This record gives sequence, C-alpha cells and structure tokens, in this order.
Amino acid sequence: MNTHSLVPNYGISARQCYEPIRVLIVDDHIDLISNVFAYLENKNFILDAARDGESALELSSNGQYDVLILDWMLPRLNGLQVLQRLRAADVDTPTLILTAKSDIPDKLSGFAAGADDYLTKPFLIAELEARILALHTRRIGRAKILRVGSLIYHLTSQQVMRDGSIIHLHSGSRKLLQVLMRESPNVVTKDRLESLLWGEDRPDRDLLRTHIYELRKSIDGDYPLKFVQTVPKVGYRIVDPELGP
Repeated sequence: MNTHSLVPNYGISARQCYEPIRVLIVDDHIDLISNVFAYLENKNFILDAARDGESALELSSNGQYDVLILDWMLPRLNGLQVLQRLRAADVDTPTLILTAKSDIPDKLSGFAAGADDYLTKPFLIAELEARILALHTRRIGRAKILRVGSLIYHLTSQQVMRDGSIIHLHSGSRKLLQVLMRESPNVVTKDRLESLLWGEDRPDRDLLRTHIYELRKSIDGDYPLKFVQTVPKVGYRIVDPELGP
C-alpha cells in the first residue's frame, strides 16, 4: 500500500516524557514501514521493524518495547498467533493490530487475542501516532510505583527509597533509574541510555559512565549488595541483589 498520500502533517508531536517511546512495527509491506519511520523518526520515538511473525515474536518476547504495532496478515506466523503467544508468556506490551480486516468479527477476534487497540488500513499516520501515544500514556498511568526488591521509585512524587531510606537523585540519575527499573532485569544498552540523556547531541567523551557512577554511588553506596550492574560492552541493568546473579 502506498501511504504517501495518507500522511498529512497535523503538527501532532510526541508527548515529552522521561525516555523515548520504543515501538516495534511489524508489517510485510516495506513501503508502509518506510512511511511510518519517515513520519515518526524525528519525534520522541525509537523505532524497530520486523517483516514476519517469527521475527516479531523473537524481538518482542522480552517486553523491551513500549508499544507493538502488529499487522494481522504476516508470513510464517500471523499477527494474532504472535499476540496470543506473547500474552501466554505474560508479555503485556500494549499492542495495536494494524490490518485491512475491517469486519466486526475480525475486530472481535483481535481483541480476544489480546489486542489493546485496532486500526484498519488505509489509515492516517497522524492517527497512528495519536493511538501509540494513548497506549503508552495508559501504560505509564498504570505504573505509579516502580519496585525492584527493596528499591522503590514513586513516579508521582519522584521519591526514591532503598530499604525505607530516601535517596536524593538529580534529574539525570532519575531518568537513568527509571528506564533501568522499567526494564529490570533486562540489560539496557549504552546507546539507548545516551539517547535518553542527550538525544542526538551526544557528548564526545563517555559521560554516561560518569552518570552511572553517580547513580551507583547514590543507590548502592556502602551496601554490600549492589543493584546497579555493568554488562561489559553492552550496557547496564538493575537487578534485585537478593535474588543472586
């Protein structure tokens, strides 16, 4: 489908949040993927793409994406099969089914498989963006508190506590902590964390290491068990030290 004619610029921009919104777009039409990327890539999104169901399942099975855009008619595994397997594995990533199937029974089947939203082709990419933002906003709203073991982050008050003691963090450390706790126990790459802090204007030297050092000093300090872990040549993660390595 040629979507160039379906991309009016209504001036809708992504809601500014602590971190970019990570979206996986799954469709076997390369033109559609290209157009969506062209519209969203300069906004507050980090975009990945897959063109078949098995690739989509592999990429999304660890829950690293904030929103999943999933075509129904895919090779290898169709979109509903992918979604059913994700939900069976307790992956709750908000998912929008994007398809030419517009009949009510098809929509009901999509929701029954675990979809959170449903958009039929042809569509306006501005509407797709608005739906992505709505799905992400609802998910953020559900998670008022982040908790990894004895480490707690109250998102509304921006208060961080470990073992009942308040930890004072500057804004950069809070941004890092939020994304690391959301992704825990998964590793967050250095590239993603640098994008979070500096966007496209990344510093020449490794300032991320300095920020991680400050976060580690604040969170772990003199505690014998450490939350913040370095994964060499990859990135960083936060894990509950009581659970072991």
